[in-house]
Amino acid sequence: MTVAPSLTDVLPSEALGEVGTPVPWPLLGSAPEAVVHPESTEEVAALLSWASAQRVGVVPIGSGSGLAVRRMEGRFVVLSTNRLTGIEIYEPADLTFTAKAGTRLDGLSAELRAHGQWMPFDPPRVPDRTLGGLVAMGESGPLWMGYGELRNHVLGMTVVCGDGRTLRLGGRVVKNVAGFDLLKPMVGSRGGLAVITSVCLRVFPTPATDRVLVLRAERPEALAAVARSVGTAPLMPVSSVLFAPAQALDAGAALVVRLHGAEATVEADQATLERHLGVVFERADDGPAVLAAARDHALDGSVVLVISLLPSRLADGLAAVCELSPDVAIAVDTYSGIIRVTLGEVDVAGLSRLRAAVEALDGALSVRASATGVDLTGSESALTPEQAELTARLERVFDPEGVLWRRQP
Repeated sequence: MTVAPSLTDVLPSEALGEVGTPVPWPLLGSAPEAVVHPESTEEVAALLSWASAQRVGVVPIGSGSGLAVRRMEGRFVVLSTNRLTGIEIYEPADLTFTAKAGTRLDGLSAELRAHGQWMPFDPPRVPDRTLGGLVAMGESGPLWMGYGELRNHVLGMTVVCGDGRTLRLGGRVVKNVAGFDLLKPMVGSRGGLAVITSVCLRVFPTPATDRVLVLRAERPEALAAVARSVGTAPLMPVSSVLFAPAQALDAGAALVVRLHGAEATVEADQATLERHLGVVFERADDGPAVLAAARDHALDGSVVLVISLLPSRLADGLAAVCELSPDVAIAVDTYSGIIRVTLGEVDVAGLSRLRAAVEALDGALSVRASATGVDLTGSESALTPEQAELTARLERVFDPEGVLWRRQP
């Protein structure tokens, strides 16, 4: 028996209609019994109350671009936010806006640009993402180097817990919390604690000068030392990314460094950075294209991995990746030590060896996407017992019946 007849008792017909939502079913292991499209926080609450009572799993999804491998078991439905759209409040003078979770970031960026403002977040495929998806994934992108983590700029949000409770957290000003800040665990929770329906976000003035500098090499290992030294420079670039192969720049590998500020300041910063590193950068002729190429690199393949290391261990991490396969595609946020790796072929034994090498460097490896039917059990780093217990306790508070999808152990 499907869940569709029961859903008609709690949601309007519009929420159950066929609305175009690209959902990568293989990442979930199987197709859901239904895809629902609520239009309001109240409809989301009604769905989750029903799911909690019926013991039916719910997978929240925005654009689908950030969905990782999660093998669902039992009955489940997909909750799409593609009808939760629109800016609710925008005060340019306050540098804040509030919008519904399904609002696409490219549309938000266009509205902000008209007022000389922007969101300094550049995770992969960011124009295609939704606001709620961006916050749920908690990925700031390399621009966190200059602007700080996304979680520090989320001022408020409305969420619906797994049992249908609606919470309005934070507010529209920076200092809006006394006591434990419930906003922080929501950012990056990937829909495992609650469904985000609305977000208030702080934005920034558009920089006067946005300069993109490039350094090329034959192999990524040749740029590792320079990339590490960027983080010790007497100035702070807004981002630093190493990627290979750098086909967009006709190079085997490239380091892309971004500077923001007034023209005179950026000119002085480039000279200071080159003296510190002992290199001379090229200025990119088409900065936006180079940035997009680096941002969206190493995303398509049989397996996409994310490795987290201390920046000081970056060279060792790159060596371990290249030992697995010399022809992998990589994209590295050099300031945070996060390496994204795409493999064309799956070697489970090789992935296990890579995980062991990464953990020996006090790092962690996770699988973000994989080919259909490939069992990668044991290939990624597990939570420590203390982390697992803390996560489980949070989930019990926000989702007592366990209807929202879980991270793999």
